[in-house]
Amino acid sequence: MIGRACLAAFVLAATFTHFLKPTYLTLPVWLWLGAAVLSLLLAQRFSFFYVLVFACVGAGYSVWHIQDRFAQFVPAADINKVSRVELEIQSLIQAGSNYRQFQAKVLRSQPPGLPEQILVRWTAAQGHRSLYREPSVQHFPELMPGQRWRMSLLVRPPQGARNPHGFDAERHAMIQGWRAVGSVRGQPERLAFDPAQSWSTWTQRLRHHLRGTLGPYVQERRWGGVMLALSLGDQASIAPSDWLIFNRTGLTHLVSISGTHVTFLAVLLAAVVSWCWRRLRWGRWVLAQQVPAPVAATYIGIAAAGAYCVIAGWGVPAQRTFLMLLVLGVCRIRGLHLGASRTLLIAALCVVLHDPWSGLTTGFYLSFAAVSVLFAFGYLMGQVPQPGSWWQRWGRRIWVATQLQVLITLALLPALAPLFHEISLASLPANAYAITLIGSLVTPLVLLLLLLAALQAPPTWCESVAYFAHAVLDFTMQPTVWLAEHSLASVPVPAQHWAWTVLALLGVLLMLLPKGFVSRLSGLSLLLPALTLRPSLMQEGDWDLFALDVGQGSAVVLRTRSQVLLFDVGNRYGPDSDEGKRSIAPWLKAKGIGRVDTLVLSHADMDHVGGARSVLAAVPVGRSYSSFDLDAHLSREERLLSVPAGSSARPEQALPCEQDVSWEVDGVRFRFWWPPADEASFKAAYGREEDKNAISCVLEVQGHRHSALLLGDAGVAQEQAIVAAGLGPIDVVVVGHHGSRTSSGAHFVKQMQAGLAIAQLGWWNRFNHPYPLVQARWERSGALFLRTDQWGALTVESRPSALYYFGERDRYARYWQSPVPP
Repeated sequence: MIGRACLAAFVLAATFTHFLKPTYLTLPVWLWLGAAVLSLLLAQRFSFFYVLVFACVGAGYSVWHIQDRFAQFVPAADINKVSRVELEIQSLIQAGSNYRQFQAKVLRSQPPGLPEQILVRWTAAQGHRSLYREPSVQHFPELMPGQRWRMSLLVRPPQGARNPHGFDAERHAMIQGWRAVGSVRGQPERLAFDPAQSWSTWTQRLRHHLRGTLGPYVQERRWGGVMLALSLGDQASIAPSDWLIFNRTGLTHLVSISGTHVTFLAVLLAAVVSWCWRRLRWGRWVLAQQVPAPVAATYIGIAAAGAYCVIAGWGVPAQRTFLMLLVLGVCRIRGLHLGASRTLLIAALCVVLHDPWSGLTTGFYLSFAAVSVLFAFGYLMGQVPQPGSWWQRWGRRIWVATQLQVLITLALLPALAPLFHEISLASLPANAYAITLIGSLVTPLVLLLLLLAALQAPPTWCESVAYFAHAVLDFTMQPTVWLAEHSLASVPVPAQHWAWTVLALLGVLLMLLPKGFVSRLSGLSLLLPALTLRPSLMQEGDWDLFALDVGQGSAVVLRTRSQVLLFDVGNRYGPDSDEGKRSIAPWLKAKGIGRVDTLVLSHADMDHVGGARSVLAAVPVGRSYSSFDLDAHLSREERLLSVPAGSSARPEQALPCEQDVSWEVDGVRFRFWWPPADEASFKAAYGREEDKNAISCVLEVQGHRHSALLLGDAGVAQEQAIVAAGLGPIDVVVVGHHGSRTSSGAHFVKQMQAGLAIAQLGWWNRFNHPYPLVQARWERSGALFLRTDQWGALTVESRPSALYYFGERDRYARYWQSPVPP
């Protein structure tokens, strides 16, 4: 028992060390080792302290690796500057029509000091690029792992948007190991090939070669990307629309290289080898007498599993499966019995020792949790009766498999709901047929195709295998697509406090206990709050403001006790990429917001309206206010995107934003201060009618205790006009035009007397926003100037006691994130 506790202590300490405050991770490693030595001395009298020894060693192990990786960074003097770099490609190439992206090892750099691992993005130079058309296909030289290049790179540290419940790009970069991002400038020069390759580079080069041989047989097929993912772990080949299908039906694990595929392959190959091994003989010489068939089958099954895991990219679920198979295989050969818990802990220990950052991946927890459930309830498989007709035996097997799937789904529910903010109701029926078809038929056929293509078998053979593999996969996906398109395929689950998640996990444990221990209803009572509870309601006159981190754009959400207002929707980056889809819709989903009551689009600049179509598609909108014709804008986008006219969702009511239009909700008053309703007043306050910024909607929010002002891109002239119209002091101002010099005039800033000034802007944006003089002007007026590029998404809460604010980077500070300025 103490041995298992020690292993668990090492794994847990090494994993949860990553979530300590950054200040604790700067402590010297010898302090952790000193604590381990002290615990070892105490363990001579009290054996429990052995657990503490392993915990201290595990924490010290992670801290050592964290400090080593964190010591590599882009020097401040070289950020956003061009460096001359010699590098070696070390990953598969991610290819787009006009770009190539890969991870590389820096061999030399000028100026020196760049991190050893860097992510390189090579984009072809083009003229004007349409936001509504895919870029034209550009020619690139052949790139592959192991090549060496000399490049001029614009270098920056990893940075990404930081929104609540959103994707953490800096965390992803830390897990992958690259500490800098470089954009190619000029024309790179290929250097001589160095045959001395590391094991990692050699395997990536092999994967590149195999992808090239497999590509001609799968790339034109509907589910060709899934076939590449099943064989080589190349998930970048799966289209975003297909990922949505897998997410809604709970089949994401089947298109990753999961334990299911690795185990199926190992067991299948071991069974074939065992059958053949018993029958191989040469005269009187019998192979099974030299090496027993079970031993040979075990060795070959483990070797095949290891080869598959390496070719598929050696992800955490694959590592876990291979290590567990290895431990079980060695125990079988040696006649040992470790038990399920020891096997799991040894596998987890090996995974953490191999990759200390594996604990930051969701696959680490989900894969070990799923296998733990299988081990715990594996006894059900032994209850399958042997006597009876074949249909009775198969019926019993199906019933047992269904029970196990229900148990796994239930066990993972508290973990999956906070991750995806939804529960897939389609997962049970989808997994019932997809696990068998994809795991036992599609995957072996795809791997057979990969082997035939690598051995340069006749093309007709390869085409035949590819046809059958794709036919089975297509047969599997037809009902899956139907399930995903159903409105009841998934149920949204809002984000909850971590305490509710812990209670839900406890509830699941109680529900999974054998009958007679506790009532199943007691477990259900602990589980339901995490799935159904909504955030506590605010009081009359309270409001919350969320300035989302959407890069160089604007998106602000205002919540009252019962309604939601969205002011602007961020930028558009391409025909299928915008901030509405990337940031706003996921945030609304995580918050449990299924309807936007009021949508305000300040003006028609793309960085303010680019995500409108995606937001309208994600949630129904009651009414909209805009300074332009929203219906005409959406119709124009439909033409440019070549989609059917009228296919875009529309708000229930579309109105113009005009000065003095106001309404009140839950004791909070909303009022537009700009633009004027009559054209004469507008031209008097401005002049150039073609400037969209001049007609930005300016919205005031007045609660019982505090007020806020949203300016869009309104300039100095508009600011002067609304001050002259009687706008008084404001507590919170979302500054105009991202802090540009064309806004935030001195008189306006003085009149506002704001306590908080928020600027929404992109990190290292090409406009150099905010203008230093503008920021200094707000700070001199007494306002705290907060920037989303530094603080992440900003939350302001108006409550009876005070006005509260916090930034996502400050509230949930982690060592891998850029620190918030003091």
